[in-house]
Amino acid sequence: MKDRLLPYETIVKACEGDPAAMQAVLDRYAGFIRYFSHINGYYNADMENYIKTKLIESQFKFRFDR
Repeated sequence: MKDRLLPYETIVKACEGDPAAMQAVLDRYAGFIRYFSHINGYYNADMENYIKTKLIESQFKFRFDR
């Protein structure tokens, strides 16, 4: 299971705004994003973009002090 997790350093860099780290996070969850972008059995590119946008927004809101 550990090999499937993102490294802690990648998460920290993504929260700081590093584009390569953000792309690594998006690549890690690309399959999930693609799966949840289907509406009524059809792929919806707008939904995929919406999900990616929400994931990027949530990276900046992530807090390490909790």
